Amino acid sequence: MAGVLPWSYSSLSAFETCPRRYHLTRIAKVVTEKQTEATIWGNQVHKALEDAVAGTKALDQQFTKYQPIVDKVRAVNAKKLTENKFGITAGFKPTTFFAKDVWFRGVIDLTLLKPKVAHVWDYKTGKVKSDGDQLKLFAASTFAAYPYLEKVKTSYIWLAYDKTTSAEFTKDDVPGIWQEFLPRVGRMEQALADDKWLPNPSGLCKAHCSVGKKLCDFCGS
Repeated sequence: MAGVLPWSYSSLSAFETCPRRYHLTRIAKVVTEKQTEATIWGNQVHKALEDAVAGTKALDQQFTKYQPIVDKVRAVNAKKLTENKFGITAGFKPTTFFAKDVWFRGVIDLTLLKPKVAHVWDYKTGKVKSDGDQLKLFAASTFAAYPYLEKVKTSYIWLAYDKTTSAEFTKDDVPGIWQEFLPRVGRMEQALADDKWLPNPSGLCKAHCSVGKKLCDFCGS
């Protein structure tokens, strides 16, 4: 059986939403998650912004409303990293996305690197939410990759609502961030060790689960 690790913010979220669905879609891989219109649109927006910020392609007409964001970013005097894939070892050291020692991995939509400060942005095309977990993980990972930084400023950019949710972190925050996530990741590891993937019935079962009734009694209920 494939291991749970390396883990990501999305895999941890999927596990905590429903361990059974997580196992069937990401570990056993007997169920394929269907792409929704929202997911397809989100991927298109991310790619358009990546290309525009990098200067490789202008925004298509359907994305021109995001031009002020592109102009703002391109005007910043900083090293710009778009769709930056990163990896972190179990010892909280930087590694590559596909390295054998990778423990935690992710992709940061935009990183603006300055001598002492980094700005980390995550584009969101859905509804505004209050969950700041991804920003914490991005901050801790950025400090690991660039030890000279004194501060990491993180932001969710809510594109459909013209809103921004931000949080700032210093090096002193990093140990606490990892300690916050270790027990949660430990539960994933324990589920793997026990090969026990319990369902977590919720309102998502009825209309938002692709597992099917044959594999889970709660699906569609």
